[in-house]
Amino acid sequence: MKKRFNYLFIFLSILLVLPAIVGLLHPGFFLTDDGNWMVIRFSAFYEALRAGQFPVRFLFRLNNMYGYPVSDFLYPLFMYIGVLIHIVGFNFVSTIKVVSVLSLVFSSLFSFYWLRKTFSNLSSLIGSLAYVYFPYHMFDLYRRGSIGEVLALAIVPFVFWQIERKNLPLVSFGIALLILSHNTLALIFLPVIFIYMILKRISFFKSIISLVISLGLSAFFWFPALYDLQFTAFSKVSVSDFSKYFVDPNNLNYFGYVSLIVLILSVVLLFLKRSKSFIYFFLIFIVFSFLALSSSKLIWQILPIAKEIQFPFRFLSVVCLAAGYLVCYQIDCFKKYWKFLLAAVYIILIFVSAKDFIYPTSFQYYPDSFYSTNLDTTTVKQEYMPKWVKNVPVSVPSEKVEVISGKGEISDLVNKGNLSFSVKAAQKSTILINSVYFPGWIVNVDGSSVPISYEQSGLIQFSVVSGTHSVMIYFAETPLRLAADLISLIFLIFLVCLVVLEITPRTIIYT
Repeated sequence: MKKRFNYLFIFLSILLVLPAIVGLLHPGFFLTDDGNWMVIRFSAFYEALRAGQFPVRFLFRLNNMYGYPVSDFLYPLFMYIGVLIHIVGFNFVSTIKVVSVLSLVFSSLFSFYWLRKTFSNLSSLIGSLAYVYFPYHMFDLYRRGSIGEVLALAIVPFVFWQIERKNLPLVSFGIALLILSHNTLALIFLPVIFIYMILKRISFFKSIISLVISLGLSAFFWFPALYDLQFTAFSKVSVSDFSKYFVDPNNLNYFGYVSLIVLILSVVLLFLKRSKSFIYFFLIFIVFSFLALSSSKLIWQILPIAKEIQFPFRFLSVVCLAAGYLVCYQIDCFKKYWKFLLAAVYIILIFVSAKDFIYPTSFQYYPDSFYSTNLDTTTVKQEYMPKWVKNVPVSVPSEKVEVISGKGEISDLVNKGNLSFSVKAAQKSTILINSVYFPGWIVNVDGSSVPISYEQSGLIQFSVVSGTHSVMIYFAETPLRLAADLISLIFLIFLVCLVVLEITPRTIIYT
């Protein structure tokens, strides 16, 4: 009976997410700030993967067919997951919608499992609803269209759940997934997670080990992303003005009425009944709410966080989590009828607070080909453009391969992102490939690698001597990226060994 009762609450935690996903079941694609870019980027990612690039870093089709290295820098996890969904028959738009549905469902499930480690089934259910339906969470999906952030918010409670279980391999795996799901949210959540581990009596050393494993697992992404940033225009481009993205009196509904009640009751309980975890999440609620408000502008001006975080309202992602915990704590502080009454009040407040964001404001009905042929860069100000590109392409090149000096003819061109062709040169000639150069491009002439010149225009150029030559041009891993890939592979093998051989963290590291 107890098991069936538990299963009932698990079922309810899934069932009650349905109102949040109704908008994803609507035909067409909901109109958001970034949603279209996510679909376009994913379709280009899929093309690059099919062309043999792995890990995918350079998207050949974007930037008007000149290519763009956006996947070397921005959260690839939703696209790797999307590939698995796409190959079973979903089109590109539907794939992104499926990823969104799964993110919401697992946000509810994982937050329920996490909270149930401390609280009753009823309060854990209400807390998971508070997390999923927190206004900013819905705003992130249906207004911003930030699929990376929505996916990250599904992974965060999984990490907290595994911390409660003191399962080091899965904590490490979860943090690695968080880093891959969204760079910025990982940066925001990592200190919150680390302190929570200490709070749960996982020693400093053990917590560091867990973090090291997660960094090792995700090294193939973050290590090249940090190193390769020097080759882009990122440092010279202001992507956004953070002062325009605070929560102010005009958009306080990002918090919702539920936040007000959470705050009031938490202040009361602070003087009546409190625990270390309650104080921790209450402080998180206060501090991260303040950092999202315009009143914290001075801090943003002093501390070097603006360029990395970009949007102050992103701190509400942590407030979502804290609100879920505090709701549970408050409900379980009451007994009998008062407990059910407060739970009912919170259910009403949760849905009333989410009403402005729980459904898309409008839809668009472009065919899938609109996304799979789109040539945008999918970034705001082309901030990941290689810094040696003199002029950002504004149109598709008339020819992919050109002879710009000397005399020669191009034939048998095969262009699948990577190129192969023959060149018949009457004399020494210079060949121009209308693709932006980025470390990783390799030019082979007659089976031998030749130097690439790119300083003049930022595009790939190389020379051939007179005669007929077979040319192959492809994007591959640099030595540093290969080293990062190897690090991730080693840590993955280590993690699999821990799980398969059932060697617990206690027998390996905790001793």
